[in-house]
This record gives sequence, structure tokens and C-alpha cells, in this order.
Amino acid sequence: MTESKAPMAFVQALHKQSVSCESRDCSSAVEVTDISQQTDRVKSFRLQCGSCHWEQTISGCLQLEPPWDEGSLMEITEEHLLHLEPVCPYDQAPIQFDSLPNPRRRARYRITCWYCGRQEELDWPPEEAKR
Repeated sequence: MTESKAPMAFVQALHKQSVSCESRDCSSAVEVTDISQQTDRVKSFRLQCGSCHWEQTISGCLQLEPPWDEGSLMEITEEHLLHLEPVCPYDQAPIQFDSLPNPRRRARYRITCWYCGRQEELDWPPEEAKR
């Protein structure tokens, strides 16, 4: 498994947390703007410092292969069930759970890693959790 770790500024931007300027002589908080399109599989953010005018764009790195395996999906859903923040096993970026409409009244979720772009749709709760 090739692991690349999502940059801390990317994770902070996802969480809408304060991001510090990376310019040498400045440590001000920067303005973070989500510049992703709605159809993008990975998020992109523009970072701009109002003090020193430093600017940077950070984006996820689309890598859909290999997909999450069953073991990874079980760990991700377990962490979610325990109210912990699940992270992608490939890049340690937070994973987002989104509820999907389902006409049969069964819960269905899409889980997404906004750094690598991997997604999976799951019935909820998983069969293992019903026992």
C-alpha cells in the first residue's frame, strides 16, 4: 500500500480550522477558500494571507486505485460507529459520511475521502453491526 500523508493545511481546511501563513517572516492566520467544483472528486483550497500577501493553492491528489478493501471499510465504519473520526488508510485524511436518499427506507451512505477521491456507497448499519 503506497501511503502519502495529506498535508496538515489540507486537513485543517477540510475541518474549517485556522491555517497559519507559511511565509518565512509571517505567522498570521490565512483566509481559506474552497475552490472545488461540485463534481470534483478531490477538494482544492486557496490560502491567502492578508498580512504579507502570500498565496497558495492546495489540492487533493486523485488516486482511486487500489480501492478500499473490506477490512479498511470495516475499520472506517467501526470508527464512525464509535463516534471517532475515520481516516483514509491511504493518506490519513478525514473521511466524510453523507446520507443518500433511498426509496426503500433503508439507510444508505456514501463515504468519501476528499484527498484521494476514493468513494464507496454502503448500506447502514453494516451487517456486522446488527449482530
